[in-house]
Amino acid sequence: MSNDPVCVRRAKTVEEAEIIVAWLDENGIEATIVDPSNPGVMAFGVTDPEGIAIWVADSEKADRAAALLAEHDKRPAGVETPDAAIDTIDVACPDCGHTGGFPADLAGTVQECPECGANVDVP
Repeated sequence: MSNDPVCVRRAKTVEEAEIIVAWLDENGIEATIVDPSNPGVMAFGVTDPEGIAIWVADSEKADRAAALLAEHDKRPAGVETPDAAIDTIDVACPDCGHTGGFPADLAGTVQECPECGANVDVP
């Protein structure tokens, strides 16, 4: 079996390519941006008309990468996945009723209400 790199997508901009590479990496697939016809990006992020090539380092993971990208493409614009990062969790204090936001990494902990100091469960 070959582990040669495989092109799985072409992006319109460098920024889009970087986002796709990072997302694939988060999903356990090593990817890189390669544009053999244009090794340097021209001014304003414009590259060749075919776009910026995104390669998966291991050909054995190319099918999974293609499936993930296809699934992502089917989602309506602006809809986040259930496991998408949440910045804050809003919680109402049971004592004073004040609603405050807590960082998502505090989920499952007990914190102090910023208004009255009572204990607040962060779900």
